[in-house]
Amino acid sequence: MTKIKANKVLFIKLGQGGQFEKECIEQNQTLRLGYREVDHKLCMNGQWDKVHDYFTTEENSKTFVATSHSNQIKQFYEEDEKTLWITFYANKLWWCFSKPEITLLADKTKTRPVIGKWSDKDINGNVLFAGNISGKLLKTQGFRGTICSVPEEKYALAKINCEQMKEVVEVEQAMFNLKTKLTFLIQNLQWKDFETLVDLIFRQAGWQRVGDTGKTQKTLDLELFAPVTGERAIVQIKAQSDLQQFLSYQEQFATMNDYDKFFYVVHTAKNNLTTYENETETKLYLVDKVAELTISAGLVEWVIKKTS
Repeated sequence: MTKIKANKVLFIKLGQGGQFEKECIEQNQTLRLGYREVDHKLCMNGQWDKVHDYFTTEENSKTFVATSHSNQIKQFYEEDEKTLWITFYANKLWWCFSKPEITLLADKTKTRPVIGKWSDKDINGNVLFAGNISGKLLKTQGFRGTICSVPEEKYALAKINCEQMKEVVEVEQAMFNLKTKLTFLIQNLQWKDFETLVDLIFRQAGWQRVGDTGKTQKTLDLELFAPVTGERAIVQIKAQSDLQQFLSYQEQFATMNDYDKFFYVVHTAKNNLTTYENETETKLYLVDKVAELTISAGLVEWVIKKTS
């Protein structure tokens, strides 16, 4: 899809407390402005000095407050079709362009039509969930007025265009390099240290060990319990393994009805296991996955100390 371009990015709050959000976004495909008390004809005629005077004389607003109100209304009436409008609704970022065609409604609120539809997706079709958006942009929704400029407009456009910021790309590359180097270090761990690392990873994830690490049971190295969910799990840790051995353990796991989850963790995997597309319920973790989990668990320094 063609990248989105805009001369300006503005945030709009669709009604006090978001009262117009559902109607504007899901039904009418419009922007909507309150300010019912402001004369619509003055705004249509561009008499912004008189709009300003209204706030200072009728509302007894301070000059800077009157200026803020009149500027917000002016933006609603006069911004052209190249201005990108954003808002937050249903825990997502929404965006649109709009035609400067103002309609006065019976309740004296004003609307202008969206070009096409409001969208909550980037140009590749990914939903723009608020949880995946920078806090710097999210804080815009805390604006107490109705319309404001977006300081993070470059970021907003990049997010919609599915572009990564230079700094994000650099961090992702650094993380990839870290994982690659860490995988090498983990491959050089002594067997007992590898077992301990796996144990620590699961403990950091909230699992509690109820069985000792060891080979006392043929298909059990770690028996774990999750106190929050009440789940029980088996973690089989292997120094070496191939596909045939993994499938054999998978058959044994299938008969163990007292457990909720099964993990098969391998330090050194044979090629037929490395290339295997695992579709079983057993989680197969090879050394690259262990490296990823080591980073998430904050155990990188532990691995460095064990291999230095």
